[in-house]
Amino acid sequence: MALLAGCAADPPSAVVGVVVTGCGAQTVGSGAFVDDELVLTSAHTLRGADTVSIESDGRSLAADIVAFDPDLDLAYLRVGAGAAVSPLGVATGDIGSRASAWAVRDGGPVRLDVEVVRRIRLETEDIYVEGETERPAYELRADVEPGDSGGPVVVDGNVIGVLWARSTRTAGLAYAIDVVRGSATIDQQAATGDLSEVELNRCD
Repeated sequence: MALLAGCAADPPSAVVGVVVTGCGAQTVGSGAFVDDELVLTSAHTLRGADTVSIESDGRSLAADIVAFDPDLDLAYLRVGAGAAVSPLGVATGDIGSRASAWAVRDGGPVRLDVEVVRRIRLETEDIYVEGETERPAYELRADVEPGDSGGPVVVDGNVIGVLWARSTRTAGLAYAIDVVRGSATIDQQAATGDLSEVELNRCD
């Protein structure tokens, strides 16, 4: 795979697998440390979670959900001491820039070459398919697979987006939630510890 300027060739230590048990099944996704203890990931991966862990460098570490936005499909996990990673920053992406998206597949990180096509607002539904919502996002040229949700889109060591889904209409097109424009709710939840308005155990 050809390397692209401005993209990391080696997987950042901050990229982790997310393993969720709940609602009678086990779900896996991806995420990234954006703080010494905070992992940014997709909310829908955590829906109905009884237990959550992250897989990092061959280790499994317990994690707690400390922020959860079912409308914008973003969440934070808090992981205690022991991760020993170098967290990524958060920044806005430039249109036309080359990026690296990272997803954990079969227990290991996989790098995807990405081009940031444009900023959009996705008109979709919340993670429970219950109400309409609008998500700030990036349209990407990238070969995303089911299960890549929550993986970071990275430019120069900064997360600009969280992988959400691939297009059902156009091959090689995918979408990532814009972290800078979309993280206000989860930032506040993580700061205050108040999750009283969300239902973490809800399956559907």
